[in-house]
Amino acid sequence: MKIRQQNLMLHEDWAVVLLGFITIVVTLSGFVLPIPVYNWSNGTDLVYKVFSTHNIQLLLWQWVFVTVVAALGALVTGKSIKSMLVGFPLVYMLTVVALIVAGSAQVRGLNLEAVIISLSIGLLLSNLFTIPAWLKQALSTELYVKVGLILLGTSVLFGDILKAGTLGLIQALLVVVSVWYVAYWVCKKLKVDSEMTMMLASAVSICGVSAAIATSGAIKGDSKKLSYVISLVLITAIPMMIGMPYLAHYLTQVAI
Repeated sequence: MKIRQQNLMLHEDWAVVLLGFITIVVTLSGFVLPIPVYNWSNGTDLVYKVFSTHNIQLLLWQWVFVTVVAALGALVTGKSIKSMLVGFPLVYMLTVVALIVAGSAQVRGLNLEAVIISLSIGLLLSNLFTIPAWLKQALSTELYVKVGLILLGTSVLFGDILKAGTLGLIQALLVVVSVWYVAYWVCKKLKVDSEMTMMLASAVSICGVSAAIATSGAIKGDSKKLSYVISLVLITAIPMMIGMPYLAHYLTQVAI
């Protein structure tokens, strides 16, 4: 039985392709879950919109769907399904909490997204408490991010790409390539090792944390180095996300 199970195990990258493909096929077949409401402006909105019976039902249906996907991911990668089923509801609940906090009008006014709230919750919990082994089984962050990247790609239509025009595509290509090689050159000058250099260059030139995770999976990078890269990206990006809108507004006023 163990031999058969080992034969069925897939590499995480192939598991991601399988999970993404299944999710897309299920969606195209007509099974589309409505998006729950997270945005609220006052206590009334919070009670009658976010915590309404209908919205809670949507959250439960969404939880069932993503739990099935996560369980299938644990099955094909050889991880403990029992540990995943025990720990995943807690991860999902914390995610919903982060989305609700980020949905506040005051938080949205500060340009603080759910990713930042989620990071803050994770840092708080990991530094105040010892994460048990059964919960770590549910924290398959790379698996979930990679599946999310596949699903994100389905939202990019060729029509949208064509709207940018030839010059827009050439500009995007030149920016990504030039920034990647400049970042790579700077890292080499600073004597950063090759794995971390490639993850840093991809994170800086493409799309931050997601690009770093995808690059780490492609080059079989060290998870600790990936954590360092993610920390560096977030330490840089979070102040920029908060401060740059105010800086842009100030510069606009000065220019006028």
